[in-house]
Amino acid sequence: MKTTWRVITTKSDAEPWWFFEGWEKDIDREWTFDNRDEAVETFLSEMKRFSERYPKAKTKKFHSIAFWDPEEVYFCEACDDDLQVYYGLVIFENEQPMEINEDSIITEITNRMER
Repeated sequence: MKTTWRVITTKSDAEPWWFFEGWEKDIDREWTFDNRDEAVETFLSEMKRFSERYPKAKTKKFHSIAFWDPEEVYFCEACDDDLQVYYGLVIFENEQPMEINEDSIITEITNRMER
């Protein structure tokens, strides 16, 4: 089986690692790769772009990152409350969130989250 990678960005009221039913409708941009290094490069480039734009960030197992501005909320009529808007970034390997074990990538992500 040929390995493929995918990088996506999302905009949602849920962090990108939740994958609630219908989460695919929140996909804003998507890239598909046959080369792991190109996928990781795009993931890290998008991480840098988002982290420069949004003051808050949190990661889950390094393959998923949520970015947000605490001031950017929207009113949810159904729940009668303001909900936070999250911008998500996820890297997949064969349609599963990719395991990231390389120290250099983990360090780059961690350093970016600490800013």
